[in-house]
Amino acid sequence: MKLCIDKLFPAVCAALLMAACSDSNPSVPEPAPQAPAAPTAVQQPEPEQPAPKAAAPAQQPAKPETKPSVPDLSAEELAARLKQWDKKLNTLETDFIQNTSYDGVDVSRSKGKLFYDRTKNRLRLDTLNPHNLPEQTAITDKKDIAILDENHQHVTTLSWAEWQQGQPNQALFDFGNYTALVDRHNASVESQDAQTAVLVLAPKEGEDYTLYLTLSKKDYFPQTITIRSELMVTRADLKNTHKNTPLPADVFGGFHK
Repeated sequence: MKLCIDKLFPAVCAALLMAACSDSNPSVPEPAPQAPAAPTAVQQPEPEQPAPKAAAPAQQPAKPETKPSVPDLSAEELAARLKQWDKKLNTLETDFIQNTSYDGVDVSRSKGKLFYDRTKNRLRLDTLNPHNLPEQTAITDKKDIAILDENHQHVTTLSWAEWQQGQPNQALFDFGNYTALVDRHNASVESQDAQTAVLVLAPKEGEDYTLYLTLSKKDYFPQTITIRSELMVTRADLKNTHKNTPLPADVFGGFHK
């Protein structure tokens, strides 16, 4: 069957016209509604910071107190100080340890206790055993000397001068007579520091020996008495010294001439 062109042409034209109208006016979609904006937070002013404090100055460590130093003294000044306490010495009580060596080899060691009373002109020397008990006692008025045994019984009486000559360290028993002792010697200083001074005494005439007195600078009383004679050295160290204090009752009992 032959298609009729006259009927088809008007239909095609109508279709093209409708399409043209449709393209020239396209439908515009409505914009989607926007979400409401979040409320803007109100910015609070920052709290005012306190001004930084000025740093305290660093404290310097406290300086330790320094004791005034004791000046060095000459031999004459040391001898004068020694004479001062000797003149004021009324009573004395002291412990001692004495060592004697010969050519560097120890030959004897003893310990004891010494008492002195200027008013009574008495001196007592106790030689102690290892248990600190008297094993011999000597009591003198510096003219005669009485020797007592460990039971304090009289043994014998000797001349003080004779007995003292046999002692290796005579200066240990010369308390109350140190002024005359110093005057018989030439004095010099071996050494000294803030605490002690070593006074050296050499006889002006007679025997050949050297006496060393280690004096405390607190009162210039001897702490150590050392005598050197050729190769023999005897040293006495004084401990627990009490000056011008009451002595035990009857400490000089048993003295018989």
